[in-house]
Amino acid sequence: MSRRRRVRRVARDPAGAALAAYVILSVLLLGVRVLAHPGRTYVGGLTTDPQVVIWSMAWWPHAVLHGLNPLVTKEIWAPDGVNLVWTQSAPALAIAFAPLTLAAGPVVAYNAAALLMPALAAWTAFLLCRRISNAVWPSLVGGFVFGFSTYVVGGTLAHVQTAAVFPVPLIALVLLQFFEGKLGRRALGFRLGVLLALQGLLETEILFTTTLALAVALVLVALFVPKGRSRLGSFAVPLAGAYGLAAVLLSPLLYYAAVTSAGKPLPGNDAFVGDALNIVVPTHVEAVGWWADRMARDFPGNDAERGTYIGIPALIIVVLFARRWWRTGGGRFLLVAFVLGVVATLGSWLTLDGRRVVTLPWIHLAARPPFEYLMPVRFSLFTALVTAVIVTLWLAAPTRIISLRILASALVILALAPNVGLAEWAGPRAVTLFSATPPTIPPLFTDGGYRHCLRKNEVVLALPFGARGNSLIWQANSGFWFRLAGGYISNTVLPSFQRSPGVASVATNRNPERITLADIRAFTHRAAVTSIVLDAADRGPWRELLARLGPPRATGGVLIYRIPSDWSTGRSPPGDARRTRPRTCTNNGASSLGNCTTRRS
Repeated sequence: MSRRRRVRRVARDPAGAALAAYVILSVLLLGVRVLAHPGRTYVGGLTTDPQVVIWSMAWWPHAVLHGLNPLVTKEIWAPDGVNLVWTQSAPALAIAFAPLTLAAGPVVAYNAAALLMPALAAWTAFLLCRRISNAVWPSLVGGFVFGFSTYVVGGTLAHVQTAAVFPVPLIALVLLQFFEGKLGRRALGFRLGVLLALQGLLETEILFTTTLALAVALVLVALFVPKGRSRLGSFAVPLAGAYGLAAVLLSPLLYYAAVTSAGKPLPGNDAFVGDALNIVVPTHVEAVGWWADRMARDFPGNDAERGTYIGIPALIIVVLFARRWWRTGGGRFLLVAFVLGVVATLGSWLTLDGRRVVTLPWIHLAARPPFEYLMPVRFSLFTALVTAVIVTLWLAAPTRIISLRILASALVILALAPNVGLAEWAGPRAVTLFSATPPTIPPLFTDGGYRHCLRKNEVVLALPFGARGNSLIWQANSGFWFRLAGGYISNTVLPSFQRSPGVASVATNRNPERITLADIRAFTHRAAVTSIVLDAADRGPWRELLARLGPPRATGGVLIYRIPSDWSTGRSPPGDARRTRPRTCTNNGASSLGNCTTRRS
C-alpha cells in the first residue's frame, strides 16, 4: 500500500485520532501533576489503595523472571504468604505494563496505566457508539460520557483496576455484530471468550457484573427487539463456548480461588451504594461540584465510589430520547436498561441525601453469595455506557438546529468534566495544581540504600502499618529485597494472624494508639521479624512505643530498629533508649549492613 493510500485510509477512519485525543485529554485532566515526578508521585491519592496495584506491577514480572508462582507469594504476610487471587492484583495490567515496569519502575508503570484506562474506555465506547449511530462527532461525545464518567474517573482516585473497563463496550460491540448477522457463531464465541477472560484478568468483580448485565440484556432483547429474537436461539452455543474459553484462560485463577477462601474481600453491599440525589448532584470530583461539596458528604461511600452522578444535561437528553424513540424496539431496550442500571446502583435501599427511605429489590440478593461481595454503586458502569449510547443517538439524529446539538454536547461534557484542581489527583497530601507532595517513599528505597541496611530476604515490620502507610511501594521499589510481615494487599487480614489478641491488634491495625510493646513483641515473634522500619516522617505513636528497643539507625528517611535475638523470650530490651540518640547508617558499601555511628546534635 502506498504512503498516500495509507494517509487517505487514516483520514477516512478516525479511530486512531480519537484514541490519541482521549489520551491527551486524560493526561491534561488527570495527569498534569505527576508529570514532573512520575516515579515518585502517583495518580490518585484518596487513600493508599493504589499501592496494591503498584506492588502488583512489580510482583508479576519479578515472579515470572525468577520462576515463582505469581498467584501465591510469601513476600508479604511472611511467613504464611498470601493467595493473590482474592486481592486487587490486576494481573492483566501488570503483564501488559511489565516492560515499562522493568525499564522505569512500578510507580511510572502505574501512572501510565491510570492515565490510559479512561482513554481506552472512552475509545472503545466511541467504537460502539459509532457502530450504532454511524456518526463520528456524536460518538466522540458518547465516548467521553463513558470514559470520563464519574465511575471511571472515581476509579482512578483509588482503584485503577475498577477503571479498567474498556473490554465492556467491546463485548457489547461483538454482541451487536452477531445480532445484526454480521458475525458468525464461531467468531462470536472466540472474541467474546477472549474479552471475558481479559476482563477477568483486570477485575473479577466487573466480569461477574458484566455477566449479570449480559443476562439482563438478553431478556430485554427477547422482550423489546423483534429483530433480535430470531438470533437468540442460535446464541446459546457460542455463548457457552465463550464462557468455556474464558474458563480455560482463567483456569489458574479459578483453581487458586477454589483451593482457599482466605483473604476474601469484605461484603460491600451496605456501605457502597448509590444515593438517588447523587444522580443530579455532583461531588467535588467533578468541576461543577464546587457548590454541592457539603451536600455530597452525606452520600454513602467515598469519592472513589460515588459514581451515580449522570448530570442534568445528560438526563434531559435521556428524556428527549424517550419521547422520540420509545416506540422503537431499540429505544425501549436502551431506556429500560437505563432505568434498571440506575435502580441497581442504589442497592438494597432507596437512599436520598444519605438517608434510607424504602427497600429495593436488590435486598433479596444482597446477603447471598457471591452477591454479598458486590458493590451496587459499581453498576453505574453500565448506566454510564447506556447513557453514552443514548446521548450519541440523540446527537446524531437529523435536525435543522445544529447549534442546539453542539450546545447540548458542550453542556454534557462540562457537567462530567473532572475537577482538575482536586488535590487527590497526585498522591496523598498533594496541594497545588502543578506541584504535588509525593507519597511517602523514603530515599532509602529509591537510591539503593536498603541493600546496606537490610539483609537480603529478611522479614521486616514496616510502620506505619498496612493501609496507613506505603510499605508495599517500599518493597516494590527495592525489587523485593526484603519480605514484609503484613502488607496492605486487601482489606482483610489472614485468619492465622488473628488467633492471638496481641498479634491481631497489630495485624488489624484498627487502633494504632492502643497497641502495646507486648503486642509488637507477639507480632514480631509470630512473623519472625528481624527489623522494624519506621518512616521517620511519621507522627504516630510508633517512635515512643519503640524507644525501649534501643537506639534506631537513622538513614534514608527511616528509622531501623533491630529486634534482639532474645526478645521473643520476654526479656526486656537493652537499655533505656529514650535517652539515647538515633544512630546514622552510612552506606559505604563495605558491609552488608553499612557502618552505623551515633548522630551528634
